[in-house]
Amino acid sequence: MGRKSFKSRKGKSKGGSDRSSNQKNYAETIKDNDSFKQYYKNQNILPDDAEFDEFYRVLKTTLPTTFRVTGTRSNALQLREVVQNVLVPSMQSIEVDGQIYEPPMPIPWYPDNFGWQVNAPRSVLRKSQEFSSFQKFIVSETEAGNISRQEAVSMVPPLLMDIKPHMWVLDMCAAPGSKTAQIIEAVHANDLLNELPTGLVVANDADYKRSHMLVHQSKRLQSPCFIATNHYGQQIPAMHVKDENGKLAAWQFDRVLCDVPCSGDGTLRKNETIWNDWSQNQALGLHRTQVQIFLRGAQLTKVGGRIVYSTCSFNPVENEAVVAEVLRLTDGALEIKDMSHELPELKRKPGLTNWKVMTKDGEYITSLDDIKGDRQRSKFPASVFPPENVESLHLDRCLRIYPHQQNTGGFFVAVFDKVKPLTAADRVHEGKSDLDAHEMQQSEANEEKLVEAVGGGQEGEDQQQAVSATAEPSAAEGNASETPGSKRPAEDVSSSTNNIAQQQPAVKKQKQDVPQIKEAPFQLMSPDNPDVNALTEYFGIDPAFPRDQFILRCEEEAKNRTIYFCSKSVRSILQSKDWDKLHVVNTGVRLFVRQGSLGDESLAAPFRLTSDGLPLLERVMVDDRRKIKISDEAQEEDLKTLLMAPDMPRVEELSASTQEKMQKLGVGSCIFEFDVAKAFNKPLDKTLSLSLPVWKGKNRVNLLINKHDKRSLCQRIFGVTGSSDAAASKPVVAAPSSSNDDADQVKSSDQQPEQKQ
Repeated sequence: MGRKSFKSRKGKSKGGSDRSSNQKNYAETIKDNDSFKQYYKNQNILPDDAEFDEFYRVLKTTLPTTFRVTGTRSNALQLREVVQNVLVPSMQSIEVDGQIYEPPMPIPWYPDNFGWQVNAPRSVLRKSQEFSSFQKFIVSETEAGNISRQEAVSMVPPLLMDIKPHMWVLDMCAAPGSKTAQIIEAVHANDLLNELPTGLVVANDADYKRSHMLVHQSKRLQSPCFIATNHYGQQIPAMHVKDENGKLAAWQFDRVLCDVPCSGDGTLRKNETIWNDWSQNQALGLHRTQVQIFLRGAQLTKVGGRIVYSTCSFNPVENEAVVAEVLRLTDGALEIKDMSHELPELKRKPGLTNWKVMTKDGEYITSLDDIKGDRQRSKFPASVFPPENVESLHLDRCLRIYPHQQNTGGFFVAVFDKVKPLTAADRVHEGKSDLDAHEMQQSEANEEKLVEAVGGGQEGEDQQQAVSATAEPSAAEGNASETPGSKRPAEDVSSSTNNIAQQQPAVKKQKQDVPQIKEAPFQLMSPDNPDVNALTEYFGIDPAFPRDQFILRCEEEAKNRTIYFCSKSVRSILQSKDWDKLHVVNTGVRLFVRQGSLGDESLAAPFRLTSDGLPLLERVMVDDRRKIKISDEAQEEDLKTLLMAPDMPRVEELSASTQEKMQKLGVGSCIFEFDVAKAFNKPLDKTLSLSLPVWKGKNRVNLLINKHDKRSLCQRIFGVTGSSDAAASKPVVAAPSSSNDDADQVKSSDQQPEQKQ
């Protein structure tokens, strides 16, 4: 959410961020801004004066901590059991300094009690032993990626997308990826039915470094249906892929999330520097780019599909004005949906049907005619004004979420169905066009120019600086805090033949899309690759498991070092002749990493399992040839040995029953299966199963998970902190070797760096 916030440009070099304001202590921030207050009073966002005063008062208070249980569906269910049945019951009627505090509570409108809110301030979390234990749990699970410390209102847009496991979904401005995680979870909603989704999730961000945050955020989900890309949102390229019938068509999506960069004044409760830096100029500078991104999203949405537009801003210039302009440009192809029946416990206000526009000089105007001078008028977006047909646009169906209604941040959401063709791709998908591939590409190129044309007249440097400013990480969301997405001014579109494009002023030619950083290439493995054959036999993988969806990502000389798996939908993208147009940051789930040198014949299967791929592989193993089920009496003993030993434990340090089972296995990867419900102080309603990847050497065993996962499990299961935590988090790293004696020395699978060109 913080991604949408901006600093003042004073004292900041071009393309940089204002570090001077970042040094201010939050205690020094005066939570009052008369310009902000008067601007929104004049906008009449809350007509009742008393309600507006309450809105303004709540903006000055600290935002509650909220989090969402994430991970695979089974993992989410387990964590919810821990929160509901172990932690919360121990936090009833906690008294600190004479005041009783409520325990964490489910967010009332978030489905299935997966969203939670903590109302106790940080000072109380430190003073109370019960709250302190809960805080440590949250920290450790957040580090491991099992919990997302996400602002409550940020959770709303994905919930309104109505995503099903078969759908192709695009998140256009995705970093840091908390909403993307929700999307992935929806696509994997049938995981408990042991079904591999046929859907696809493409998460895009304009900033290369921040696009890598998408990979980190989706780590615990480990979806083979996921692709992270790096493009400006308004320039996501046209791709051609084959459908299930082998017919070539432009890629389009069943669902699109357009959560655009914005001025971010809805985040005032957590980004306190906005009190000092707020200016309505930021909204004016971003309006055209928001229209561009939204319009490109509409083009990439299938007819019959849904697109959701959202910001964390109160400003109608970024909200209703953008919606009205895109409705005009799409000419009936989009319809705003009435979502009043969805999330009934979520309190919201309707969208505005009238608003005022202020110039950079603080003067309210009603049209471009009120601006003196042709030069100044050409810089001002004409589409920021309420259109003449505003009453017929149903802008009241938009959702405005205000902080005082449910103790949240501020947010704007609008949901649209695409009801008729907008592009050549739409017509081909509907069977109403016989365009060949070349004609379709030419038509799509013109449509992309239409998106760029919307930026006509905006000063390039002004626009670039408006979105280059970087917000400080939020105290509430930690590393999940967001910063502004990059963008660029539009290209020269004077040669475009599109009628709508011709309605926009001509603009200067600007630089192309995000410069591509060379990533290690992806390539599909042959279904009869010897390594695939060996691994299938070694781990007892179901013969029905797809063998044509294994992929590699490495340089030629390191081929088969790491083996990934992708879904059928991702495979179709990899096979596209337009694949090189897509700036891919990551895709696929890492399943196996080679142990030892290439050509090593001393091991039956010289690959180790990864914790990333274990949830996917375990469910397709037809027998227990590489599984060890830990006996009930050895659960706690063996789990403590694996998690808390300062070094790799020797085999004889495990229980006698486990040693006996391990003697039947040769050196190599295996899976330890636990039922850890009895390790908690209080019994759970449901069994907690836990599978861990282990490398069995001749004399030692190595748990193949990273330090954050170890710390998380120690905290969740045993409540361990301090020196034991430190021991558990110590990374075990040693150089792999080809000999069986040295095969005990294995890196944790999550400490193996990715290979890049």
